[in-house]
Amino acid sequence: MEPQPHDLISCPYNKAHQVEHYKMHVHLQKCRKQYPDSGMVSCPFNATHVVNEVELNYHISSCPDRVMLDTQVYVTDDDHRPVVPVVSQPVPDSSADWEDDPQTSFVPDPSRKPHVIQKIKGATPSERRKARCQNTTQYRPLEKQPSPPPSPEPEPDAGNSGSQSHP
Repeated sequence: MEPQPHDLISCPYNKAHQVEHYKMHVHLQKCRKQYPDSGMVSCPFNATHVVNEVELNYHISSCPDRVMLDTQVYVTDDDHRPVVPVVSQPVPDSSADWEDDPQTSFVPDPSRKPHVIQKIKGATPSERRKARCQNTTQYRPLEKQPSPPPSPEPEPDAGNSGSQSHP
């Protein structure tokens, strides 16, 4: 029976170490460093299986995780590998020559392009500033300038018509 993630398992290096199953791989790395001359080796099918070096061949022959390898390597039933018929697809006409196509490449329309000024790489700050100013003036005509507000007309003075002086 496979242990559940929170089941406690004894460490193969030190039986006093009780570790939850899901943390065992981390614990084994630490214990392997603490006990380098213990004569323990890891199973090639599951790193959490640590056995004595003399018992490794027996463990490899009876390891429950070996089944995953065996089913991939030694498939004996045809049910596991269904035969899929190969259907040939029609070959598209490859006589079209794109080099002779009269259609030109895409040319972007700057009037539709948003206002983008790219930074020049490898230039000095003064050269970048100069290029930025040139690009700004280049894009200015393309921007829609808001129409100027109407100029205020002088209102006729209702109370003072003409130049009358009051005594």
